[in-house]
Amino acid sequence: MKLSDLVFVTSNLGKLREAESVLGVKLDHQALDLVEVQSLDLAEVVRDKARTAFSRILRPVLVEDTALELSGLGGFPGPLVRWLLVTVGPPGISRIAHAFGDPRAVARCMACACDGAEDVVGTGVVRGIIAERPRGRKGFGWDSVFIPEDGGDRTYGEMTLAEKNLISHRRKALESLKKAL
Repeated sequence: MKLSDLVFVTSNLGKLREAESVLGVKLDHQALDLVEVQSLDLAEVVRDKARTAFSRILRPVLVEDTALELSGLGGFPGPLVRWLLVTVGPPGISRIAHAFGDPRAVARCMACACDGAEDVVGTGVVRGIIAERPRGRKGFGWDSVFIPEDGGDRTYGEMTLAEKNLISHRRKALESLKKAL
């Protein structure tokens, strides 16, 4: 598989822009409504998503998924963070993390390329803390509450795309995948 052959399957244009910036290539892109397996195992989620996407378009695909692991909750919500965002939003994530007295968090991303015969995976991990309240208007999802340890006390939401892409969990996952390919 080559990067240039992959169709990035995502409905999130922010993720598309980040991936193209990190990989340095223009990606073919397709938004598909995929039913995701609900699991606390990020590898299971991303591999299932990749195989499902491949079966729908019958072309080599690239998918990715992220997890936000809150230390005070023993790593929960992990890959289920989307549902936490839907129900309580970034302010709620801040309140929850600080209510348990441990604002530490791990941002994890896994990218998977699948051509129907083979899955190639890259993983990226960034440690940090959850801000007491949302800060910054850039990015998407929980960017406004995650302060990466190499972020100079700024949330992803306070960084430009270029600054975020230098240190992000998604960058690390995509670079890992690129190397594996």
